[in-house]
Amino acid sequence: MFALLAATRFVHFAALTVLFGLLAFPFYACGPGEDAPRFPKAIKWSAVLTLISAWAVLLMMSANMGGGLASTFDPQVLQAAIGDTEFGRVWTVRLLLALAMAAMLIRPGPARDMKRLVLCGGLLASIGLTGHSAMPGGVPGIIHRLADAAHLIAAGWWIGGLLALVLAAPALGANAVRVLERFSGVGYGAVAVIVLTGLFKSAVLIATVNSSVSTAYGWTLLLKIGLFAGMGALALANRFWITPGLKRGGDPAIWLPRLRRQVMAEFALGIGVLAVVGALGAMSPPVSG
Repeated sequence: MFALLAATRFVHFAALTVLFGLLAFPFYACGPGEDAPRFPKAIKWSAVLTLISAWAVLLMMSANMGGGLASTFDPQVLQAAIGDTEFGRVWTVRLLLALAMAAMLIRPGPARDMKRLVLCGGLLASIGLTGHSAMPGGVPGIIHRLADAAHLIAAGWWIGGLLALVLAAPALGANAVRVLERFSGVGYGAVAVIVLTGLFKSAVLIATVNSSVSTAYGWTLLLKIGLFAGMGALALANRFWITPGLKRGGDPAIWLPRLRRQVMAEFALGIGVLAVVGALGAMSPPVSG
């Protein structure tokens, strides 16, 4: 059950993170007088996958409560999972929001649509109302949930934005340098938020430094940090290799494919991070007192 729950959580996080990044990209990557890129197919399928995976996560939680996959077809177990747990109640509301969002995004819309962005951002941030974000209780728990929401939004801004950059790269042409500089500026802010909120979350969930090397949760968290560091290294390579090459008047036909390969590698590491996050959400952390 652990593997199935972790897998469904990963798919949901990945689809929603990508969707948020795709919707946000046109707002900062292009100026007011520039044509913003649109990603209708990627947005549509990300929205559909977000909805399907949200339902799958709820079913896996129900199966976990009932002790087996057969419990997903038991109305009583499903009703208990939805009505008797905070996770179930919050997730049911999220399912309705995901349904509304999918209905809104199934058809192509304008490149910049604040309503769609806000709805998607709210759905992404609301993951912070579930799982380990409830630890501890009281005011610290509220602060932890807010930090988790900021962590999720920043991750969507960066990781989802990477896919947007991959999809937009072939058509950037002379605008490549401007788009890269804007993306880098936003990326630095997102990374700063991820690091700060990640440190806070680790302080809450990891009881001692020894817990990071003596528990499965700690080792998994270290794997996440390692993948994140790899993303950072590739981002720096883009900043100090690709962008200067384009600024010097390098041939876009040479530099843009290099950019695309670099960003694809960075995005792949980001997907790895989300896979680890899916696993962490299904594990019990050594909570600090």
